[in-house]
Amino acid sequence: MAFSNRVRSALTTTVLATAATGFLAGCGSEDEQEQVAYCTNEDGEIVDDDYCDDDYRGGGGLFFLYLGAFRPGLPVGSVLPRGGTRVDPRDTAARQRYGLPGTGKVSAGQRVTGGIGSGTGGGSGS
Repeated sequence: MAFSNRVRSALTTTVLATAATGFLAGCGSEDEQEQVAYCTNEDGEIVDDDYCDDDYRGGGGLFFLYLGAFRPGLPVGSVLPRGGTRVDPRDTAARQRYGLPGTGKVSAGQRVTGGIGSGTGGGSGS
């Protein structure tokens, strides 16, 4: 069966528009996937929220805001699984990029939606 160029063009446009809509719908659900933030040490162990306050000036050690599809309400001392996103708590721009407040303390188990870091992956903030 032969189609004219006009019919072919209309079919191609319809197919591409349908595919794009499905793709964007899938992306939208991932962008809105709820993430949970915890303050962790470099080994992924949950520590007191004060260590990830952007103005914390305490002793040695590296601390991160760790975002992922974690269960809320985990206690201090729990070790989070790999696969989340680490954000330097002193990096205001990175915090905001990942849907966190730019400054201040982030409460353990705080839910975060949207932002670049809302998908899965092992990226790390600067």
